[in-house]
Amino acid sequence: MKIQIAFLGLLLAFGSVAQAKISCHVEEPVELYKFQDEILALPKKVSSADELIEKMRAPLHCLTEAYANSEDLLTKYVAGACLQRLMGAPEIKGFKVNRGYKIVKEAIINQQLLSSNLLQKSEIADLASGKWSDYVVFCKGIKDSLCSDFLPTNDRIKSQNELLGATSMLLLKSAFVTFHGDAKKKVAEQIRQLHRETPATSPLKRRVIDQILKDIDQPSLELRGS
Repeated sequence: MKIQIAFLGLLLAFGSVAQAKISCHVEEPVELYKFQDEILALPKKVSSADELIEKMRAPLHCLTEAYANSEDLLTKYVAGACLQRLMGAPEIKGFKVNRGYKIVKEAIINQQLLSSNLLQKSEIADLASGKWSDYVVFCKGIKDSLCSDFLPTNDRIKSQNELLGATSMLLLKSAFVTFHGDAKKKVAEQIRQLHRETPATSPLKRRVIDQILKDIDQPSLELRGS
């Protein structure tokens, strides 16, 4: 089985943005782990935070694009597992959390904060897109009111770290756009509450929920409650 993933990546270097075509080629899904390992090895090889962000951009895009766009279930699983590890999922067992890993996680957070379009063009947006596609398949044939019960709760989002919590917020945005009736109102209330309660000390979550509210806060969407 040969898997090819080709995409346009945004390369950000020292404040300037340039576009370049990046191709990721793997023969088998398990080879996606090489991108994870490449990223985790970078803290010992780079000399600055800017260089770390720059050099991890390509392998990180390979993983997010594979997870968001691949139709092969094993490919999605492996890419998703790598991303969960890199972004600090506490439920992943047997994964050694060392200083280099913590440096990478903080660098990914900073990389997201540099994005001018977090909701559409960022690694967490790709991760959320992949999660939402899985969610849609899972909820196929189920009423919105029942399916909404499987969304991340606000308590869950608050307990998640910056990257995974922000990704969960993006799932709520997709649900709000997709759902109707009472399910839509339920998600709208979740978004309003998160906007009220997400502190500035969580900068990525704060920026994401601000952008979500700005993006969907239109009279026709009836987001604001009385």
